[in-house]
Amino acid sequence: MTLKIVPMTAAHINEVVQIQAEAFTPDLRETPEVFANRIARFGEFFRVAYLNGRMVGYVVAFPWKFGDAPVNNQEFPEELPEPDCFFIHDIALLPDARGSGVARALLEDAYQTALKLGFDAASLVAVSQSGNYWDRVGFVPNAHVTETKRAYILDIYGPGARLMARPI
Repeated sequence: MTLKIVPMTAAHINEVVQIQAEAFTPDLRETPEVFANRIARFGEFFRVAYLNGRMVGYVVAFPWKFGDAPVNNQEFPEELPEPDCFFIHDIALLPDARGSGVARALLEDAYQTALKLGFDAASLVAVSQSGNYWDRVGFVPNAHVTETKRAYILDIYGPGARLMARPI
């Protein structure tokens, strides 16, 4: 088994969108245009994973504000928040790559990037279909989330969504 993790570029968008279509329910998918916007703003932090020469997954992560989350499937706002953590917005694998260690390798890559940038924490929104995975890899619910923010997260990411964090 040969695993290779490389920076995501605009040339990867079509394959990334296909992986996303197999990994997520339609309400959680993002358009190619949104991916292009995000790559233009933070692409140096995004990665794709190849297993035995075939793209099988990706991670979208970037500097962001602890306790907040960008709106799913919308371009970034012109003015970005002052970052104080590394936000893991999206990690997806093809179904046949699950259990292969690719997700852990993508996370480790994201953690190393975060540390290089000077961040000591990662945050994310665990959607209902992935919450148990994030529990297993050390993320805990963010205890400082207001009811207003909790309602915002549920509205954007659906029932069962949780804003979570972990130290790196």
